[in-house]
Amino acid sequence: MSRIEELKKQNPSYTIEIIDIINNLFEKVKYTELSVNLIKNKRNSYGRNAESLISELVSEYGLDKKNLESKTYEELINIIRVLSDFFGYHDFTTMKKFIKFNENNLIQQNDLSKYKSFEELELQVSLAELKMIDKDFEKQIIKLYENNEWLVLKPMSFLSSKKYGANTKWCTIQENNPDYFLKYSRRGILIYCINKISGEKVATFKNLDDDYDRETSFWNMVDHRIDSMESGLSYEVMEVIKSEFKITTKPNWELLSEDERNKQLMWIDKEYYGVKSHRLPISMEDPYELLIRSDEPESLRNEVVERTRIIPMNTHIDDNVPNQAG
Repeated sequence: MSRIEELKKQNPSYTIEIIDIINNLFEKVKYTELSVNLIKNKRNSYGRNAESLISELVSEYGLDKKNLESKTYEELINIIRVLSDFFGYHDFTTMKKFIKFNENNLIQQNDLSKYKSFEELELQVSLAELKMIDKDFEKQIIKLYENNEWLVLKPMSFLSSKKYGANTKWCTIQENNPDYFLKYSRRGILIYCINKISGEKVATFKNLDDDYDRETSFWNMVDHRIDSMESGLSYEVMEVIKSEFKITTKPNWELLSEDERNKQLMWIDKEYYGVKSHRLPISMEDPYELLIRSDEPESLRNEVVERTRIIPMNTHIDDNVPNQAG
């Protein structure tokens, strides 16, 4: 008996035959046969054709297009059902990352029989991703504390926020939406705490903007607000956070120089919104070149640079005309 056949025998409730389900619903074979024939003729019951189903599976779940093109319409529908009903985008993505890291010997717990939840996979993926962080990203953070167990940092770029916050559901790391990261960076002090042993991550934030209510908050990996006592942070880490919240009077964004802020905004607009500023030098195409912080001390500015003077790519700009776009 193959491993798959053995797995089916051990889990009969997951060996689902659609015709058996329909027959149990209508009880008589003649009605089952009628139902199957009607369903077969109702190929566009979802209002979609096979091409649109394949497009969704490729773009949303990263499946192989060539393999999908050999599937029937019914098979495509069932694949989407399994992904949406049994996995969901987040857990399926976690599963793919786990497989990739495990195949490259980056997962510490490689006894697959030990895992009982997707959350356990997420922690292992979190640890593996921490190993993958290179020196370029280390230049895009302000490290507040590190020992054998904990790493505490301020993410100073959207890329570093995504990298160090990977495998969480924090709004500040949303793949195609940097606006939340910019919002929190401008409003106050954003800190990520990463357990290098368990893979657990905690985000904490203190609002410094008088236009918003007072806030000191802690967030777990699934983006649920928690009490600091529930965070699992060590005494040393909590002391670092307390000190940072007490001493620091400027949001993360204002700790960057005006030039660093401008470069980051230009790159974000170019990368995510398909627009660019005429102030962006043609040579600056590399996000690392745009975001790496200078070692030279620079004066801090109080003015927060908003996303202004952003010009559609096909618009001609005369640099001699000030404030042409607003």
